[in-house]
Amino acid sequence: MFADVRDEVIFIAENGSYVEFHGKDMYEATMSRDFYLSTFEALKKSPYFDERKMLLTGKKACYVLDTVDETYLMFSRHYNENIQKVASLEDITDEIFKFTTNFTEETIEVGEAWVNENVPGVKAMTTGFESIDIVLDYVDKGVAIVELAKKLGLTMDQVMAFGDNLNDLHMMQVVGHPIAPENARPEILELAEAVIGHHKDQSVMAYMEGL
Repeated sequence: MFADVRDEVIFIAENGSYVEFHGKDMYEATMSRDFYLSTFEALKKSPYFDERKMLLTGKKACYVLDTVDETYLMFSRHYNENIQKVASLEDITDEIFKFTTNFTEETIEVGEAWVNENVPGVKAMTTGFESIDIVLDYVDKGVAIVELAKKLGLTMDQVMAFGDNLNDLHMMQVVGHPIAPENARPEILELAEAVIGHHKDQSVMAYMEGL
């Protein structure tokens, strides 16, 4: 998608687990093999977790189990390239950034809380719809943007960020100019220096073009 401008753009990806600076890796936080295997075993104890609606994001590819829910797989392909099916997570030979998994609309909040209370070493964050990301517990967009600001020689009061969901919470807390669309979560709206239009109306692009 960004091939033509990759060397000109800075990417913060995987909910802060990866930062690419002008085509080069600047920062990454990956799970060891033993860690993501033990995390999976812990997740399977949750009454809210469905391993058929789970995706692991790695440096080389994304991974789902052979038993993946086909509707979930089709949805995931809108946001992820190179999704590979594996019989077992033990078959993965890649560095893993995060788990993504879906709960139902009714259980996503309690499911997220269950992960944060019962799975050591990780942090679960709602990303929208019925999805949560599970990353290492010291990782989020806020951590990544602080590292990026250091690289660029910026103070945080020189940094602006746009956020709408709980995975943006720490980022919105650390930047000097947090901006939120009107459809953002209440916790995000409370932090916003300015509230702009609904994201469906391209409000972020309009705001940036007006700066």
